[in-house]
Amino acid sequence: MTTGTQLYQKCFKREKQDSIGELVLEQKMNPDLAEVCGIHAGDGYLRNDGRRRELDISGGFEEKDYYDNHIVPLFERVFNIKIKPRFFSHRNTYGFVIRDKSAIEFMHSLGFPYGKKTLTVSVPEQVLQSRDLDIIYRFIRGMFDTDGSLSFRKRGGSGYSKSYLKRHTYPIISLGVCSKNLWEGTCRLLMKTGFQFTVSYQQPNDNNHQKYKIELRGDANVINWINLIDFKNPIKFNRFLIWKKFGFMPPELTYKQQNKILGGGINPNAYYPDKLSDKENIIPTLVKKRLKVIQNLESFIPKD
Repeated sequence: MTTGTQLYQKCFKREKQDSIGELVLEQKMNPDLAEVCGIHAGDGYLRNDGRRRELDISGGFEEKDYYDNHIVPLFERVFNIKIKPRFFSHRNTYGFVIRDKSAIEFMHSLGFPYGKKTLTVSVPEQVLQSRDLDIIYRFIRGMFDTDGSLSFRKRGGSGYSKSYLKRHTYPIISLGVCSKNLWEGTCRLLMKTGFQFTVSYQQPNDNNHQKYKIELRGDANVINWINLIDFKNPIKFNRFLIWKKFGFMPPELTYKQQNKILGGGINPNAYYPDKLSDKENIIPTLVKKRLKVIQNLESFIPKD
């Protein structure tokens, strides 16, 4: 299989007789490049205003570990360049800017627009038409790591104990975008994977754009996601780990708080106003069903 670096080196030969677009058309998409495309669809911006030509990738301050440990090495492999990430204090983000002309033109040739892409970005055709599940999984991972979320809701109904209903135990992986093309393309990719998901859209309020949503709900979806797609963004993966360990995940925790819980420094029950009785605090009472499901599938969860 062609690696990202090999693809870049092959596509980006600076030979005048071949345009980058022509070289790209001859190449096949690969998993590393597919994830780069997913990340760009979520967090990226291509600029070409006549004065500056830039590929800008940035996220929130808390995502520094995700950028340093995963996104930067990935982009360096694919584009065969050295990247120096930094804080952009004027916009409260962390990321990097690539000014390599070949890299920028290459991304544009894949269908990513210059300027604002909120309403126009779409899944690259080479990803959309791929029958390689690794390519599909990696694009989806890049999209959901940057623009998606993993959250947990309280359950309702009479089929659960009162203690179980007091905590956020029901997992939902979700994505909301303003581009109908991106939404439809992502749905097409998910259908190829066999995941169960629901779709919806929100009508715009005032000057806001209509938002298209995708949700993958329930225990089985989350377990399958970790097995097949995974989260490389530690903020999202930590939420899974806390849910896996305790059977629930308190909402709106910072990355620092997540790490303290996983390190044993904080009991996640402390984030709830209602106190469980000593009997309810026994893990088998609160999370027995949840842990049993996860433990039965433990052998399928990647260890790395």
